[in-house]
Amino acid sequence: MKLNKRIGNIEDFRKIFIRGKPFRHIVISDFLENNDAKKVAEALKKEKFEEKDSDLFQFRQTGNLKFSRSAKIREFYEFMASDGRRFVSEISGIKLNRGVDMAGSLYIDTDYLLCHDDRLQGRKIAYVFYLCKDFIEADGGALAFLEDLNGKPGKVRGRHFPKWNSLMLFEVSKKSWHEVEEVIGKKKRYALGGWIH
Repeated sequence: MKLNKRIGNIEDFRKIFIRGKPFRHIVISDFLENNDAKKVAEALKKEKFEEKDSDLFQFRQTGNLKFSRSAKIREFYEFMASDGRRFVSEISGIKLNRGVDMAGSLYIDTDYLLCHDDRLQGRKIAYVFYLCKDFIEADGGALAFLEDLNGKPGKVRGRHFPKWNSLMLFEVSKKSWHEVEEVIGKKKRYALGGWIH
């Protein structure tokens, strides 16, 4: 599995990441070769998803995909733990360890994830690789970034709607307030995501 050959320039990505507001982030379109992305998406849809439901969230999630029975999912995991990790480290300027967490997520109509910062167990970079049809505002499901107000989340300062074969990266910090806004309608929001330590 390889990055898309036409993906772009690392230096340009680094500038975008560093200038990200309200905290450092970047969205990289056409992350993998399209055929690879299709195969990973097909494999993800065959994984077992468990419903997660509380007063803070409602969505479906797989177990730890490091141990997936799918060769294609394991291949993507190994890619993110090696070449993908080095790519992310170059963009962010952050030294990353070999630790990579990965699970699949599925949000359908009325699913959501309320505001949080992701700080836990040495997480340095959060990533989301979208494997769903492009979403627009009417579909909901945006990854929303909120400003930090003295250690608490404030107003939404950016919305990023899922886009096929795109990778979202952001630095995990005490200011990385974010949420997944409610999905509205019939589109299914499939993604692979987790953290790099």
